[in-house]
Amino acid sequence: MEPVIIAAILFLAFLLGSIPTGFLIVKASKGIDIRTVGSGNTGSTNVKRVAGRKAAIITQVIDILKGAIPVGICIFVLSDLDTSFNRNILVSASALTAILGHNFSPFLHFKGGKGVNTTVGAFLLIATIPTAIAVGFYFILRLTTGIVSVGSIALGIVLPMCVGFLNLPFPVFAGSVIAGVLILIQHKDNIARLIRGEEKSTRV
Repeated sequence: MEPVIIAAILFLAFLLGSIPTGFLIVKASKGIDIRTVGSGNTGSTNVKRVAGRKAAIITQVIDILKGAIPVGICIFVLSDLDTSFNRNILVSASALTAILGHNFSPFLHFKGGKGVNTTVGAFLLIATIPTAIAVGFYFILRLTTGIVSVGSIALGIVLPMCVGFLNLPFPVFAGSVIAGVLILIQHKDNIARLIRGEEKSTRV
């Protein structure tokens, strides 16, 4: 029964993470497939370009919850489950499966967003201080450079660094490293444009 419960937790995390928030909001409000406009990404940054600030905020909040809710469920279930599995591994795994669901949603032919908001939501519960610091770096760099991707990339780098510095359990550190690498992979085109000096600023 224990493996079945754990498999169900991870499946639920992936399923919740894979809800295509930005796609659904833009489709409902504008009748547009967000994958065909702007950057083609389903995340809040492209939603803002296509459907405006309000739609972007709603997308951002839901995407954060897509990370936080599965991890919260995992923590709650494990609190009452007498398991031989390492709890930190299971909680970190639930965070990563939610992020993977967002990035590679089966509802969008295994495409999706870049995972920044879902990463924040997931790790806010298991690495609160490092996540808060990483979010701080995100806003500072986004405001000073005017480039969203710079803040997002910084978040992906700072999060595991802070988790390691605060000496949190190794499974949480390993999970944060994987989450950070996923953010960098999802931003590979942005990184290439930054290197070429072609990445666009949000400043008018």
